[in-house]
Amino acid sequence: MAQTTPHYTAVVIGSGFGGTMTALPLAAEFKRRGKRETLLMLERGTWWTTPVPTAQDKAVKAYDFLRGKQQPVQFWSSAESFRGFVDIFTRCRRHARNPDGLYDLTNFGKRGLLGLSKNDGVTILRASGVGGGSLVYANVTIQPPDFVFEDERWPTTWDPATRNAYFDLARDAIGFGVLFALHQRATAKDPALAGQPAPAKVNTGLSNIVTRSARLDPRWRVQADPNNKRGVKQIDPAHSTPADNDNALWIDRARVFQTETSALTADFGTVDSSINDINPEPGPFDPAGQPKNYCERQGRCIIGCLPGARHTLNKQLMGAALGTPKGDPPAFPDMTLQALAEVDLIAARPEGGWEVRYRQRDRDNPRQESPAQVTADRVIIAAGTVGTTAIMLRSQQAGTIPKLSETVGYGFSTNGDYLAFLDETRERISLTRGPVTTSFAHFNTPGAGGASEPAKFHTLEDNGIPRAFSDLTGHGLPLLQALSKGRHPRLFVWIALARFLRRRGWAGLLAYFRNYRSRQEQFASEDEWTMQMMCVAAMGREASVGRFRLGRGRDTPLRVARDDGKSFLDDPIYTEINNSLERFARRLTDKPDRHFINPFVGEAAGALGGRSIGLSHPLGGCRMATSAAGGVCDEFGRVFDSSKDRGTGIHEGLYITDAARIPTALGVNPSLTISALALRTADKVIEELPAVGAAASGGADPGASKGPTPPP
Repeated sequence: MAQTTPHYTAVVIGSGFGGTMTALPLAAEFKRRGKRETLLMLERGTWWTTPVPTAQDKAVKAYDFLRGKQQPVQFWSSAESFRGFVDIFTRCRRHARNPDGLYDLTNFGKRGLLGLSKNDGVTILRASGVGGGSLVYANVTIQPPDFVFEDERWPTTWDPATRNAYFDLARDAIGFGVLFALHQRATAKDPALAGQPAPAKVNTGLSNIVTRSARLDPRWRVQADPNNKRGVKQIDPAHSTPADNDNALWIDRARVFQTETSALTADFGTVDSSINDINPEPGPFDPAGQPKNYCERQGRCIIGCLPGARHTLNKQLMGAALGTPKGDPPAFPDMTLQALAEVDLIAARPEGGWEVRYRQRDRDNPRQESPAQVTADRVIIAAGTVGTTAIMLRSQQAGTIPKLSETVGYGFSTNGDYLAFLDETRERISLTRGPVTTSFAHFNTPGAGGASEPAKFHTLEDNGIPRAFSDLTGHGLPLLQALSKGRHPRLFVWIALARFLRRRGWAGLLAYFRNYRSRQEQFASEDEWTMQMMCVAAMGREASVGRFRLGRGRDTPLRVARDDGKSFLDDPIYTEINNSLERFARRLTDKPDRHFINPFVGEAAGALGGRSIGLSHPLGGCRMATSAAGGVCDEFGRVFDSSKDRGTGIHEGLYITDAARIPTALGVNPSLTISALALRTADKVIEELPAVGAAASGGADPGASKGPTPPP
């Protein structure tokens, strides 16, 4: 008998914020409708979990549970020393020979000899794993200022009240769980539903982590925020002096950052973190029932939380599609998550609906792959800015999605991402302690003081360093430039090893014989290497005029450049960011020759054609607009068909729900905005579903199977 192509009611490509925030509401609606409607999520990466016991998983059952479900799974890198750095770059880095790696450091440019290349000016760190960007982000859930959405390039018709309602929904979806958040919204609208059992809270809600350990009272002041019902928690600078102990129990980095930025802007505070924590005293401590993992201030957020406290989306997806190690059944038996599935393109079907063509990698040998395809009534593309744009460009080139907008690839933004280090600070900063990010400072907003200049809006945030990178960062900032010189990543690792061995070789041997006279630096801890260094992550309102195109010849698969011919680093926002960093530096150090340094954009990197902004918040490429003349999709993510209704018509059942559709820089971490937009799109998709009993739009084959068999 001929094998049929599996058909689904919906296929979601990608499992990050855009994919998860769309998939789970759809799965819940399919279940509510009571008819057999199936949903498939395709994720190019694997599952990742902790190798050590946690409060919720003392027996480390998650790994074996996933293996028992025939799912590919790997452990976070757990070594807290230079060995951890080597583990990350040899096992956890994604490349052609390690396609199931987590960290995909994507360069754009023309390949040269000996691994050298001419870089297009940006290098993007993106995740490849179940949970998408939530696996490697800094856990910051922050709403952009209103003037960002008042920009004429935003086609949204929501009023401020509706916008804030979706942002509040997104906070709860990230903070507690998507299903719990939807239930809370439904009961608020219809009190009659309050008697129905509420879905369990996957997480404990958003937190504000600034103290050295859980349960300590931070003694902050709370400022009202019209866009955030949680308010803004700030240090009181008047009580942050050496003679005042009110803030002595704050994490050093948070205390110093907020105290010093408070002299530069009035718009500062503690970030809302999507991390489980325990309520400070004198609040109740109630671990009864199902205790949750909580933050242990290990500073490992971006390389894998060993206590399992972060609100990574894989937790929600596991319960939805597979069940839990405790024995809970899947919330949605008709939902399938296919890992190690990398999508190539999407094709319209003559009879209606869509075909998704992808490569399925083998679970035990991911370098082996086989072509696969599925069909669906509707397809939601949420593969991230780079992934989604690449899929759309390939589909456009192949002609498989007819009449796509000519603007596919346009509107790329770096979001003003900028990473900078300052050493020899006056006070101890302790970069390795706490969550990766504790605090923010906004500049050029109405609340910052002085005139508000929306075009110059930018954000500074403190940024911690995991101990695995501490030795490298504290004594090797010039080495980090190797990543932006176009060198092959393996060469970067060999250089790092050479420097490490040189320092640990003869000098390390001599240290044993000298240590009795004075303590040798070889015996310093990872915490000490970066004790007096501040690291800042910045974001700002960059012009958003970049354009992706498919590579040719010796090009990388994608190339990117600004439409105006300027380099990405020449955007005026970087001048504003550097001005604020310089003012900040003068408050942190007494040494006038010390300045914040971004090792990725130094002159040495530029001399070799590799001067490149390292970024982790790329936006755009498939921007939303009012018609196909200005963008790829509308405000709900529905992909335009340029042949219909003067470019305002849409391709039925085709949506984009991730950062690729955001039309301008946000100037803040984008996860909350992506989630709010995706939840709004989920509402629209559900609203447009055919009535129960109506024929499916995709012409499903009655003999089609539910989905592909997971790889052995």
